[in-house]
Amino acid sequence: MPQPDPTPAALDTRLDKAIGYIAPRMALKRRQSRMLLSAYRSAESTRLRNNWGLGQQRESTPQSYELSRIRDASRDANRNDPVASGATDTLKLNIVGSGLHPQARIRADRVGISDERATELNRQAEAVFRRWSPYADSGNRLDFDEIQFLALAKVIEDGESIVIPTWAKESWRPFGRCLEMIEADRMDKTTAKIRYGVELGTRGEPVQYHIRKADPQTGIVSSEYAQVKARDNMGRPNILHIYQAKRPGQLRGIPFFAPVLTYFKDISDYLEAEIVAARVAACLAVFITNTDPMASALAMGPKTETATGARLEGLEPGLISRLGLHESIQVVDPKRPGETFSSFIETMMRIVGVAIGLPYELLIKDFSKTNYSSARAALLEGRRMFTQWRNWLARKLCQPVYEMVLEEAFLRGMFDAKNFYELKHEYCRSIWIGGGWGWVDPVKEIEASRMAIDYGLSTLAEEAAGQGRDWEEIIEQRKKEETFIENEGVSISRSQKAMGADQTGEKEDAETETK
Repeated sequence: MPQPDPTPAALDTRLDKAIGYIAPRMALKRRQSRMLLSAYRSAESTRLRNNWGLGQQRESTPQSYELSRIRDASRDANRNDPVASGATDTLKLNIVGSGLHPQARIRADRVGISDERATELNRQAEAVFRRWSPYADSGNRLDFDEIQFLALAKVIEDGESIVIPTWAKESWRPFGRCLEMIEADRMDKTTAKIRYGVELGTRGEPVQYHIRKADPQTGIVSSEYAQVKARDNMGRPNILHIYQAKRPGQLRGIPFFAPVLTYFKDISDYLEAEIVAARVAACLAVFITNTDPMASALAMGPKTETATGARLEGLEPGLISRLGLHESIQVVDPKRPGETFSSFIETMMRIVGVAIGLPYELLIKDFSKTNYSSARAALLEGRRMFTQWRNWLARKLCQPVYEMVLEEAFLRGMFDAKNFYELKHEYCRSIWIGGGWGWVDPVKEIEASRMAIDYGLSTLAEEAAGQGRDWEEIIEQRKKEETFIENEGVSISRSQKAMGADQTGEKEDAETETK
């Protein structure tokens, strides 16, 4: 059988080996020259980078021991490091806040009903979900808003959140559907067919999850595993495995702070050392030195004693003591912190903020060095990140749960949707609204919102959603207020009618001046 022609790389290798055998110094120069001609500096192996240890990068998920250690470090940082804990709270408050709530968006033409009927079904769907939310937790402790808050916290801290839709049998519950949250550590089984607790199918898709059993009363985790199928026969998820994939084929989530955990630890240790140095400086520590060589050699000499004859070895505020012969005072002055302390910490915080996507001002809550433009730019950058995370959490957690709840409501006769299973994707269509972020400059931003609506660049629904409100509720409330004001005969100086009249008057005045 003819052998294939050797590739240029193979020829180079054979030639290099031959030259290296005959003239090792020449072979070394050839190798160095080839490295210097690399197109990418990161591929170089020069003297400056020969100590760059590169681990195995082909595995899509870290090894179990690595992932366990990263999680432990992440949990420790969230418990003990003020910056990590503050960053986690900032993410939770801005992404979830008081909770994400559905705004039903059933399209009348797609389901073959009138607009009035679609509006009625939208209100039914929202009312059903509000009714279910307080009973979302299988343990009867959390409502759905709190489950969202906790799920996001686990994604940040552990890299993933595992939620199992289950059923509760209490007769007082309006719905049987509920959710059970479990720790990611309980999914650790690895065999020839199971990787990190996930059993894969022929396409690499999850088909079954293996989770350690735990006593519901004591919380003790056993060595036995329970098998949970990824989906039932109708395609409904039996488990919600929520994590952000960084690479194709990734099976488990990686903690959000993984790139900066070492920075958190180093900065924390550095700050602790500076605090200790400051405490030493504040104590005015002194050492007694003896200049008599004979007394030092014989460990003898005058002793500093109190009135009772006890040797004095401590300091206290207001202490006055007479020194013995040949004794003097040496003051300890650590001279900390240095002049570069503040700038160094600020630079490190900016690096951490870049890695996790939080602007420095939001990470440290420090706007003392910013003006209006830079503060607004920082807030907008943060909101872009928060919005992306909010949409992601809505897709991964909120929407699947919403569909399960609506299905149960339909079966119970609480959601009167014709041909529900055939048009389930339309009946469950919704957008998720979170809390508003407020304004940096209310007057300018409200005016900008009004102009965007007037010029067709935005809608009332979008602007209201940006403030965490439902535009239909705003319209209904305004209608009630205007009716009440009209019936009571109360005059409101800056109502919308008055504003419209003012604008009309201003326009007429301008036309008069032009003439």
